[in-house]
Amino acid sequence: MSSTLTTPSVSRSAPRDGRPEAPANAARLVINGKFLGAGLNGVHRTAAHYADALIARAGAAHGAEIVAPRAVPHDPAFPHLRARVAPGAFGTGQGWEMLSLPRIARGALLVNFCNLGPVLHGNSVVMIHDAQTFLFPEDFTGRQAAAYRALLPLIGRRARRVLTVSDFARRSLADHGVAPPGRIDVVRNGTDHILRVAPDPDILPRLGLSAGGYLLVIGSTKGYKNVGRVFDALRDAPVPGLRLVVAGGPAADAYRRAGMTPPPGAIFTGFVSDGALRALYAGARLFAFPSRTEGFGLPPVEAMHCGTPVVAASAGAMPEICGDGALLIDPEDTGAWRDALVRVAEDEALAADLRRRGAARAAGLGWRAAGDRLWSVLAPLLDTGARP
Repeated sequence: MSSTLTTPSVSRSAPRDGRPEAPANAARLVINGKFLGAGLNGVHRTAAHYADALIARAGAAHGAEIVAPRAVPHDPAFPHLRARVAPGAFGTGQGWEMLSLPRIARGALLVNFCNLGPVLHGNSVVMIHDAQTFLFPEDFTGRQAAAYRALLPLIGRRARRVLTVSDFARRSLADHGVAPPGRIDVVRNGTDHILRVAPDPDILPRLGLSAGGYLLVIGSTKGYKNVGRVFDALRDAPVPGLRLVVAGGPAADAYRRAGMTPPPGAIFTGFVSDGALRALYAGARLFAFPSRTEGFGLPPVEAMHCGTPVVAASAGAMPEICGDGALLIDPEDTGAWRDALVRVAEDEALAADLRRRGAARAAGLGWRAAGDRLWSVLAPLLDTGARP
């Protein structure tokens, strides 16, 4: 997926104090587009899909638009994301979001898809994807964790509705005081975006790999991602004929500095494009996802779409999201992970069954269904007006 998502339209005129004026025909539904043009992490990717789907459904009938603090080129993968550029006096980051955006979206329902939204805009909806900064604060910088732990409850109390991506995330947010359960709606992510990207046919030979000759994980040194569990399961007794491939994330030395010891022969790809990732999923004998928690967990379902057997942790939202499409293993049991990886790698009947069940599970998690669910939650808010 390209990292450039929108094309500029005419900016608002700004008065002498630098604050953007609300247009005379202000939209009834405004989407916070601060994420546009930023590096596409998982949250930004889903935000682009949600925003595109929402504008398609709301359309001109509700004056729906996405506004951004800066101009960025249009990505044809998101035909409806043509942002109106609305600069403010407080930069293009958190200052714009917290201080300029409330005025820009005055009188409209403001929808925020990337965990944060302006506290000063009461007629708003915010999607908070997980409670990781509460559950695993040590995996975030002290300042970041403290800021999120302070801001999320304020945003949650102020917003009309909080959206999240799984029942597990809903419970976690409620348990940590972000919002009461009755004001949190679950809108599960779509996952079929991986099928819209052509696989890169060169990635396997570039890495010296052959289809079916490796086990794949997604790289991260964060403790809750638990990649070290797979390292430990394979380090002293590798699965015969399989190398471990760590897609994305840092180089091997970063894992060693974090106290993890990769198994011999592990390949660390560094950054990979979406096309390369799709090809790596499709060529893997199996995909392992050992996270101790996830608000949703996109990678295992992406792997299912690509026809790859999945072994995932029985933690966080994974049992809910993966269902019976994956073999679920205790994230803390190294021996169980070793046994599961060997079984799936060597038992073709089990692998074929996981492919079949995974494909069925993934088919139920498409972006069309996600867009329909999102609209079913937001449409009534446009009819009822702002919360007092």
